[in-house]
Amino acid sequence: MIAVIVAAYLLIATSNGIDWVSREPAGKAFYIAAWELLYNGSACLTNIAICLIYARLRERAHPVWLIISPFLLCFFGGAVWVLIAHFAINLVGLPHWIAVPMNWVALVFQGGLASGTTLLLVSCVAFGIDYWRQAGLERENAREAKALAHQAQLRMLRYQLNPHFLFNALNAIRGLVLEDPAKSRRMITELADFLRYSLDGRGGEGTVADEMEAIENYLAIQRTRFEQQLDAQMQIDPAALNVSLPSFLIHPLVENAVKHGMKSDVLPLRLRVEITRHEQTLSIRVSNTGRLNAPASNEDTGIGLKNIRERLALAFPERHSFRLDEKDGWVTAEIELQLAPAGTPA
Repeated sequence: MIAVIVAAYLLIATSNGIDWVSREPAGKAFYIAAWELLYNGSACLTNIAICLIYARLRERAHPVWLIISPFLLCFFGGAVWVLIAHFAINLVGLPHWIAVPMNWVALVFQGGLASGTTLLLVSCVAFGIDYWRQAGLERENAREAKALAHQAQLRMLRYQLNPHFLFNALNAIRGLVLEDPAKSRRMITELADFLRYSLDGRGGEGTVADEMEAIENYLAIQRTRFEQQLDAQMQIDPAALNVSLPSFLIHPLVENAVKHGMKSDVLPLRLRVEITRHEQTLSIRVSNTGRLNAPASNEDTGIGLKNIRERLALAFPERHSFRLDEKDGWVTAEIELQLAPAGTPA
């Protein structure tokens, strides 16, 4: 606000100085510059004082007083401004063709009305620009707060790791420790890599390649557990590997396919993961043999279909579709995403 006031009076002084020089001999330029410096310098300091006083009043004064006070402050401020300026002009001995002869009464009313109007206009401009700047900062802070809340919600949903999978994996490792130490060590490594991807704090975002690596670790653990009862294959379009996604977006579909598919009467369970990209459309399809069961209640704390829908709504608002159906002995979950063009926010 102070910078706006200083800039305003510099502009006024420059404009008035140019006008004076155009009408007066060049030899008087020094006196004109001195006049403008004293006159507008006094005005600038007075205007800053008025704005600071009014800023303090806004925090505690009655609304009616807030309407009246600017006019009173500017009237008295204008009178003080002109009196100080003319006193300084006469004190330094500027010629009378510039300095108005000292007439206290006339100066008070001239300053209060004419100069007070200038103070009021500059104050309004200064407060208007300051309000616009503050409003912009508040909007930016609100956007940042919304983005942080958005990221926090995505992280919360991502961290809902299914404890049953972890317990089953640990139990399987326990059973292999004496029976097949090499296989148990490999399974521990796969589990560690899987958990690292889940909890490494990447800000909740990775790529399709990252997601597929975690899913491969998950499936390797499940293949060890179920052996010949699980036939899982993945087919990934190379063009899709670098696409950014919220971490753990695809994994819940694979986990649900294994969990529910293993409960079916048809074994071995056949699982297919297909990801393709066509221009700005990413298609994710997870299919498994078996029947489409009714969604489970809160019998576990795993990431369910509701979680997937919530994360899609947060990460791809109005740019996604999610379908789950059963046909010819296969249950298929399909996500279709419209990707943001390169260089634009997702």
